[in-house]
Amino acid sequence: MPPTDVRTRTRRTSAYRAFRLGDGSPTDGWSPAGPAHRLAAWCVDIGLFVLTFGIGWSLLTWQSWARGSTPGKALLGITAFGSDTGRPATRSRMALRAFVYQGVAVLIGIATLGFGWLYCIASALGTKHRTLYDEWSQVVLLRRP
Repeated sequence: MPPTDVRTRTRRTSAYRAFRLGDGSPTDGWSPAGPAHRLAAWCVDIGLFVLTFGIGWSLLTWQSWARGSTPGKALLGITAFGSDTGRPATRSRMALRAFVYQGVAVLIGIATLGFGWLYCIASALGTKHRTLYDEWSQVVLLRRP
């Protein structure tokens, strides 16, 4: 069997080569989390919030943020990676993303009578699968292989 051409292999995986796991191992095979997976994770988070009256969900979220995730994202194998560091997002970055950037996106949506949310939805459906607050917080959501 002939050896695999390194240039061809590098070209196919170059989009994911910059990201590494917490132990430094590459994220080969990881793919961007698409809109369906993100929506499913959001629905799981809302369901857990309702079932636990917000208390259990808050505790689970605090624990999950240490691994760059939320309870819903963790159940579906989605991890938030810092696009500038290539590592799973830290607890502080996840809190900043959730409270500040998503809060600002909500305020923009309210101020523009919903047109701001249309932009967020459209950007999540685009080729990069990143919302406005993902761009602001320098986070990319990847799904485990």
